[in-house]
Amino acid sequence: MKKKWIMYLTVSTILILVFLYFYFRSTKIDAVKVKKQDYTEKILVTGTIQAKNFSILTSGINGVIENIYIREGQPVTKGSIVAKLNTQEIEADIAKVKALYEKSKYDLEVISSVSLENAKAQLKSAQINYDISKREFLDHEKLYQKKYISRLEFDSKKQEFINSEKTLKDAQINFNTFKNDGASYKSALENTNSAENNLKSLENNLSKYYICAPYDGFITVRNVEVGQTVAPYTEMFQISSSDEKIVSINLDEKYINKITFGSPIKIYPYADTSKFSSGNIYYIGINVDEINGTLEVRGDIDITLPEFLFNSTVNTIIQGESFKDAVLLQGVYTVQKKNKTYVYILKNDKSKLVEVQGVPVIDGFVVISGLENEDIVLSPKNITENIRVTPIFES
Repeated sequence: MKKKWIMYLTVSTILILVFLYFYFRSTKIDAVKVKKQDYTEKILVTGTIQAKNFSILTSGINGVIENIYIREGQPVTKGSIVAKLNTQEIEADIAKVKALYEKSKYDLEVISSVSLENAKAQLKSAQINYDISKREFLDHEKLYQKKYISRLEFDSKKQEFINSEKTLKDAQINFNTFKNDGASYKSALENTNSAENNLKSLENNLSKYYICAPYDGFITVRNVEVGQTVAPYTEMFQISSSDEKIVSINLDEKYINKITFGSPIKIYPYADTSKFSSGNIYYIGINVDEINGTLEVRGDIDITLPEFLFNSTVNTIIQGESFKDAVLLQGVYTVQKKNKTYVYILKNDKSKLVEVQGVPVIDGFVVISGLENEDIVLSPKNITENIRVTPIFES
């Protein structure tokens, strides 16, 4: 009986010790201490240096390329000729129309000189006759008022004056008719105007045979060769301005909602973090590339570094969302359950699962609410809620 009690006591003691061991045993878990601070997300991407202004040079007419004067990468100045279409046919047309124009001008001058000369002589004679009749009429009027002549003599001189005035008016109308509305003159004038308009039209079209640079820059793309036939709107060259450069970025669509117009950026030469230039996002595309899942964004560059060569690759940091009094956690510290985010914290030496609100970022997860300063966040690996924990802080 005594042995039986001793065995029972021994077993009970062992069970109590095992229970106490497991009850008071503390699991060592990686942990971090909460420290709230302002946080700005940084989006790391690569970009390409491009010109801010670029244009596609196209043909305005049908034609055959006769010469190309500029090679890819070669600088051009505003108005310089990049390429020329064959102008043999239009130059022949211009020569013909120019000859017709010169002839029509000569015909107009001949008609004007002959018709107008007679009308001008008649007008001059009528003017002289009018001046004489007017002077005589005024003299006779004074004599009549003093009763030195009869009424009959006065009326006769008055009628001569009226007739001379009418003759002068008729001569003036006749002169204007020959000058402006004469049939021969009008026909010659119409021919001259028509020839002049045709000549101007051909000369304007001639300019379309020359492909010129719209501004200072350099040719970046050539799509045509000498001897090639082109049609209106054929894309022949791409020209980029040389005065201002930007960075073009193909941004992963998952970051679209994290940037806005004016978002600050930093641009570093590729594989060189010792120098950088700043800028801001000024363009955000509207269509996502369905193949690559990217969206084009562009940023200006405050200071263009010598390393920022056209088409060179650069590293770019885009400033994303900003948060005040937030906590940045590595993603491994969060637990996702039913579209909610939780973390384990240390409470009274035990693990406790709490819900937090925040947003995922490139660096992990930004907690906006649910944690307080000095809270200890535990790694969820190999733990459950309400177990005794010894935190091991990251060094």
